[in-house]
Amino acid sequence: MEVISIKCPNCGASITTKTKKCEYCFSDIMVKSFNALSNMPLPQVNKYMAAYRSAAAEHPDHNDVNASIGLCFLKLKKYDQALEALEKAQADNFEDATPFFYAAVARLKGRKPFLCSRPEIDAMETDINAALSIDPRPEQYYFLSYIGRDYFKRKFLKHEPAWESQMEEAVNNGLSPSDVEEFHAMVGTPIDVSLD
Repeated sequence: MEVISIKCPNCGASITTKTKKCEYCFSDIMVKSFNALSNMPLPQVNKYMAAYRSAAAEHPDHNDVNASIGLCFLKLKKYDQALEALEKAQADNFEDATPFFYAAVARLKGRKPFLCSRPEIDAMETDINAALSIDPRPEQYYFLSYIGRDYFKRKFLKHEPAWESQMEEAVNNGLSPSDVEEFHAMVGTPIDVSLD
């Protein structure tokens, strides 16, 4: 990944994308997960977005910058803009699962899978499977299970692998109840146990 100069999104110090944490304020330079933004107040998110957009103006194809922009838009529930930035971050990116997983989240647009069209579901599954091929994580298997359960099961459609096997895979990879709560807080849907 190309190293570029950037201003710290928190304090404005001049640093590079090679630096993980600012040496002045100890803040993360790049946002790598939705959880990093979950408790951040909106003015702070806007401050981070301004720093990333400034870097993107000079380096429009930088994957980490575009992924961070996408996550900020996701926090702001601006799903179309988030998806656009995350798709840019996917280009020639075979080492970081982040833009693939969060692109699937952006495609959901805060809705339950049942309310999505089949092409949207297919695109989500493609993104999640790409993320799984790069760096398998329990929340990715859980997302596939969630889609299988809320979309395919509720619409009485046959689908392989079955949602139960995806859930088993998520649990086998370390899925915890707090992971499930964080996932639903991120996607903006309630945890539904009525289908069991």
